[in-house]
Amino acid sequence: MKKPITLIIAIILTISASAQNTTLTYPSTYVETVLDAATLQSLSREFSVDRVQRNTDNTFNTRICLSYRDFDNFLAKGIPYTTVPQTRANVQMANSYEQMTSSWRRYPTYSTYTAMMDTFRTRYPQLCEIDTILAATPGGRKILCAHISNDLSGSEGKPSIFYSSTIHGDEVVGYYMMLRLIDYLLTNYNTDAYVTELVNNVDIWICPLHNPDGTYYTSDDQINSSPISIRENLHGIDLNRSFPWAGQNPAKENEDEPEVQAMMQFMQAHNLTLAANLHGGAEVFNYPWDFWMSWQHSHADAAWWEYVGHRYADTCQSYHSTYMTEEDNGVTEGGDWYVITGSMQDYHNWYLGTRHVTIEVCDSKVLSTNYLPYYWSFAYRALLNFIGEANHGIHGTVTDSLTGEPLEAIIYIADHDLDHSYVETSLPHGDYHRPIKGGQYAVTYSAEGYLPKTIVANVADGQKVIQNVQLSQHVGIDDYENAISIYPNPAKDFVTVEINGDLGIVNISLYDIQGRAVGANNYSPLQRDNINNLDFRSLPSGTYILHIKTSNGHEILRKIVHQ
Repeated sequence: MKKPITLIIAIILTISASAQNTTLTYPSTYVETVLDAATLQSLSREFSVDRVQRNTDNTFNTRICLSYRDFDNFLAKGIPYTTVPQTRANVQMANSYEQMTSSWRRYPTYSTYTAMMDTFRTRYPQLCEIDTILAATPGGRKILCAHISNDLSGSEGKPSIFYSSTIHGDEVVGYYMMLRLIDYLLTNYNTDAYVTELVNNVDIWICPLHNPDGTYYTSDDQINSSPISIRENLHGIDLNRSFPWAGQNPAKENEDEPEVQAMMQFMQAHNLTLAANLHGGAEVFNYPWDFWMSWQHSHADAAWWEYVGHRYADTCQSYHSTYMTEEDNGVTEGGDWYVITGSMQDYHNWYLGTRHVTIEVCDSKVLSTNYLPYYWSFAYRALLNFIGEANHGIHGTVTDSLTGEPLEAIIYIADHDLDHSYVETSLPHGDYHRPIKGGQYAVTYSAEGYLPKTIVANVADGQKVIQNVQLSQHVGIDDYENAISIYPNPAKDFVTVEINGDLGIVNISLYDIQGRAVGANNYSPLQRDNINNLDFRSLPSGTYILHIKTSNGHEILRKIVHQ
């Protein structure tokens, strides 16, 4: 079929480029301008750049969403702009679960959405439960998440994936796709072999609607282009510019937005292997980092992201040749497209070590409902395949060699991992899951009070390597562990190391998580003084290992988290 013409969001308010003193009264509007590379990267750190297309002269057609908070600041830049010409999508709304699922050519009203989530739970109680990420947004709506697994108790220790959509309230094609994906997984379990394999082997979490207040801004019964649905939340905040980011701007004013806080708490509570958040307005697989361009600071797993991204885009293109073809044939590093600060994917990768990507699933933000089934047919196999990526790479458990008890351990790959790309085990199973590009890797397993162990793993693309590891305790380590107190931990400025008794300490060294020596790397005065303060003020936030050696050969490892 011929690909539908892009339907860009409609806006009632018209803003003239000459009306430089205009004050915006609507929640937000979209403007277009042409920028050089330097200006684009500068503006993208201040405003919600929404779409970028490169011209042959290396300038960039740039679309920016301006909320009422940003509009006057943008006018002060004196940059020529035009209001985006817009038409409304032809939208039909579903008023019941049956009406939504009978043809899948509608968007749900808010009550239909909550009814659908509840129906998934009641019809498939052995496969689906509904978690509430946020019980009440500022607009009184819920952020819900479907948990799909053949083992909802979590007793199997499987890798996990988290899909979310519509952090921007007017980008609703992903919202539709996520509801349909939930339905597809549940209705095809035990009849479709691939779906059954995914549900049996991956713990699946799907949040269809992250920003319900933006999507249903005007009414719980309407979805369409701004201002019927808006990009921001009820407070006029772009939620995908509001997450903490790597200490680069530690005091972001929007981190206390309820939708941001709730999502952070949810992601922190689950040791997620993979994640993807779905957007609209473009068609591209956008991998980390958003804050840096690839030449400035590449992700440790950039080669893996390129492999997975092209697999996703290629799968889509095999069902429609011009779908998912933007940038590098459907794939881009985020900052290479345009730099943003405070994205959810960067937060998740940096702070929690989850491999989280942004997928732009449709060049229309609000697609006319007659076209929705076509886009689903282009994309759903790629969405299923991405779930399967959680089960590839290196997997296993880390346990005590004597008791068999699962351990809290760090799995680190020398000369590869950086920027928190290592993974950790998850209790109560002690399981770990490390997607990685095919190759040979020296993997080091370490846990407090245990001797580290390094094992070589040979990994093939699209395959799973199981590497269960047992770690041995240091002999007599308990006496020494009990005699050493470290506080506060986590810490911000100083860490106090307190020694009770004469342990015969000959050296105390500090290393970062990549095994590099930090500072003078010899805190031997602790041999003489029972209390000493270690100064972390000049060190970047992250995890550090304190390595203590005694005169009789004991070695003690203690993890310190610097915030």
